[in-house]
Amino acid sequence: MKMLMKNVDIEFKRLKALQDETISKNHSLSVANMVKDLEDATPVATGKARRSWSVARQGNVFTVANSVPYIQYLNQGSSKQAPAYFVEAIALVYGKPQGTIVEVVQD
Repeated sequence: MKMLMKNVDIEFKRLKALQDETISKNHSLSVANMVKDLEDATPVATGKARRSWSVARQGNVFTVANSVPYIQYLNQGSSKQAPAYFVEAIALVYGKPQGTIVEVVQD
């Protein structure tokens, strides 16, 4: 008995594209959930820090940022509303990071 399979490469490409799309959607959902958790955990006086979380995406690399100049102090525990290093703790819930979790950028 002989079995002939045609266009297997096309099917593999289709499955790879479907897999990539599923992974991308899952990453996007995880990042959205992480940002929601960061917003909920961010101490509130005026609400500016809580509203300042943003996401930038380049391919499959997501960068989550907060632009208020005092976010590093909130993350270091300056407010009794959140524990020190709440940003790192939340990020680690969503997986092992590739590189530094928190980077302070001076303008």
